[in-house]
Amino acid sequence: MNAVMPFLGDMSRFVLLTVPIWLVSRTLWLVRRERAPHLWREVWMTVFVFYLIALLSQTVLPLPDLTESLPRLMERVQERLDARWGINLVPLATIRAFWLHGTRSQNLINLAGNVGMFVPLGLLTPALWKRWRAWWRTVLLCAGCSLFIECFQLFIGRSVDVDDVILNTLGGAIGYLLFALGQALFTKQK
Repeated sequence: MNAVMPFLGDMSRFVLLTVPIWLVSRTLWLVRRERAPHLWREVWMTVFVFYLIALLSQTVLPLPDLTESLPRLMERVQERLDARWGINLVPLATIRAFWLHGTRSQNLINLAGNVGMFVPLGLLTPALWKRWRAWWRTVLLCAGCSLFIECFQLFIGRSVDVDDVILNTLGGAIGYLLFALGQALFTKQK
């Protein structure tokens, strides 16, 4: 648990900063809609937004130096690609290395963390929007979001790893399975 606490503290700062912005903007949007909101949907929508903020705080922040020229940024990216600095494009290489040589703390943060980070996306997306209730759409969404994050990390100097995409997608699939199980249990009880 000690290994996870710094990440949770960092996430909570970003979430707390955005609480007033989210509440004001969502309230204004609901007022303009002129329909009564469904309380539980609004609660889960708020959880989803705060989850996305927490996810972004751990994956794409800090943002790159916006004062750097685009040609210089592209030059740095090319240097990283040429040297393969912090880049793994070999599927399962990082997973294997952590599994064989990592400590419990490293395994928790890297392997379980990358899976767990995308479980809420796989669970909440189909719960909130009917169009995402096909399992393949949700899994593709999770894979696409993970791939976007990994590509973006190339520009901000963070590690880029195909295994993160694999683990994140697995997490999204687990989230979808939890949604499907919950839906089946809820439907069965009616």
